[in-house]
Amino acid sequence: MSYTHATGKSKKDLVSYQSVRGADVKAIFEQITEVTPLKQLYSDFGRPETGGNSTSTIDDTVQFLHAIDFVERSDDRIVKPIEGQPFADLPFELRVLHHLKQQSGNQEHFMELHRLLAKQDAQFYDKELLVEEAKRELEYSFDWNTEKVQTWYNLVGPFGLVSVHDNQGILTSPSPRLVYDLLSAFMESEDGSNRVRDALNWIENRFCSCYAERGGSTPIVHRGLAETLSTMQYDDSLTLTSMSDTHKHVSIPTLQSKTTSSFELGERPTRPAYEYPLAAHRVEVAQ
Repeated sequence: MSYTHATGKSKKDLVSYQSVRGADVKAIFEQITEVTPLKQLYSDFGRPETGGNSTSTIDDTVQFLHAIDFVERSDDRIVKPIEGQPFADLPFELRVLHHLKQQSGNQEHFMELHRLLAKQDAQFYDKELLVEEAKRELEYSFDWNTEKVQTWYNLVGPFGLVSVHDNQGILTSPSPRLVYDLLSAFMESEDGSNRVRDALNWIENRFCSCYAERGGSTPIVHRGLAETLSTMQYDDSLTLTSMSDTHKHVSIPTLQSKTTSSFELGERPTRPAYEYPLAAHRVEVAQ
């Protein structure tokens, strides 16, 4: 299934949507099931204020959804979903990562920042250090600053790609649910294949960065993902094994064996740690 780019998209840098949050992106898109008048979204999501509802965040979120090819806008009054996109049956969190990965030119900066973070090979990384690395390594038509990095993790954090500690340190470990679903999607797409290296290459090319170093005979999984894989193995939701075909190995620094070549998924635990952050929050509130 081919990917469809929306027409007439804004050229605004994706990390410049400072009012947009991951929770808003998901909630508003889930209300756009057919041709939807913007006034309906204003009614559903507008924040009351003197003189009526505030709609600026809704406008920004719809524009962001348009920029990453979830919706089309034939005029300024209505919005409709783009049908037939790849991976439409996957959780919204994974679909967002795939759509972000499909952006090109100046807009590739969003997932390139994640690649740069993975390259640092640290489980925790300081926000200001990431700003400085982006200034050195990622040259685009805008200047990186703290606000743009904050916008980035305010968008991807709720989808489980990273999390933030004390508004300063970025935890690079993706959520176990995100990794579990990506590995499951790979197996379904590739006729049940359980090769770790093939799976991580597939994920890296379609969703998000997996490696701190991809060159050489044995790619090195970045520290944050390695920690999540180790957690999943401890929880029995994932089994990693090493076989003799070393050309299919990857290096996972947190494992005692250090390298692995195949995997098997177990039953996914039902506790909040194995939910996406937005869903886990609802579960924790309900308990």
